[in-house]
Amino acid sequence: MIDRLHWIDGQKLAVFVLSCQDTQLGGIADRPGDVVDVFHTVFGVAGLSLVGWPNLQAVDPVYCMPKATTDRVLRQS
Repeated sequence: MIDRLHWIDGQKLAVFVLSCQDTQLGGIADRPGDVVDVFHTVFGVAGLSLVGWPNLQAVDPVYCMPKATTDRVLRQS
């Protein structure tokens, strides 16, 4: 959103986010071992997408939605 993705160590972020996931039921928590919630799942997946984690759709950093969706909606305006 502020064009500072280069400030983030993408590999360390991915390792952390993935360590916070519930591999049995799905979802991402705020830290390893905590209960998952929708908020951290959405932003965890968005963070993984922004650092180029494979097989995830590109995320629009302004709207925190799939870029394909925001491109389509904003193009119609």
